[in-house]
Amino acid sequence: MAPWLHTDWILMRDLLLHFGSLSLMSLGGFLVVIPEMQRYLVIERSLLSPAQLAASIAIGQAAPGPNVQLVAVIGWQIAGAMGAAVCMLAAVLPSVAIAWGTRRLGARFTHDPAMPKLRAALLPISLGLMVSAGSVVASTEAHQPLLLALVPLALWLSWRLRLSPILIVVGAGFVGFAFAAMGWLV
Repeated sequence: MAPWLHTDWILMRDLLLHFGSLSLMSLGGFLVVIPEMQRYLVIERSLLSPAQLAASIAIGQAAPGPNVQLVAVIGWQIAGAMGAAVCMLAAVLPSVAIAWGTRRLGARFTHDPAMPKLRAALLPISLGLMVSAGSVVASTEAHQPLLLALVPLALWLSWRLRLSPILIVVGAGFVGFAFAAMGWLV
């Protein structure tokens, strides 16, 4: 019998609707909706444990490519290949449609004086969503105060010094490794 016949179609519909709605809220990239993913997938539906969500995010971020690929990893954790495909399509298609439409509008209104104001208004919203996502990811390591101290440091390095996120992640990995090697982490 074909594997797709055993698929839980109600779960697929729910994932499609949820990740499609997250796609509409993902200003600044899909990482900003991690708190909502955690609420829905871990707390409300119990589809993933907090550790599984954190691991899915880490795997999605470690792989080269756009950060939205973490959605495919989450979908795979929940429902295999069909879950990965449904979650990824739901996460990408609405954003692509909006980006395409916005680009067309932006091209039409390039010289409109409201455009810089609109961009400036979206910046704090995006930053707030990213800080919220960081707090959710950091909460999985709440039992490690030394590692938690790296979160505001990473935010500051990114914001004030404009360091590449890759350098910050690699640097945090080295610091975490050094802490563990010295026995400072339990």
